[in-house]
Amino acid sequence: MDKAQEGQQQSAARVVHSQVRRIKQEEDERVKVHETYQHHAAEMRLVLRRDLGRQRSRSPLGRAARPGAISIGGDS
Repeated sequence: MDKAQEGQQQSAARVVHSQVRRIKQEEDERVKVHETYQHHAAEMRLVLRRDLGRQRSRSPLGRAARPGAISIGGDS
């Protein structure tokens, strides 16, 4: 094979069909959406973990502050 034929084959290999380009673009967009979703999900987990940590209290006073606490000794 001479150099002219090799050059034509290399340039022909670079041509990409429009549907192939569109499919690759859609895959890239899907990956970006997935990464964005994963990022937001991780942020939500952190926020929820922080909120749950604030709500939980191990002290008796913290437990008594919750709704539905039973008062001891007083007028019923």
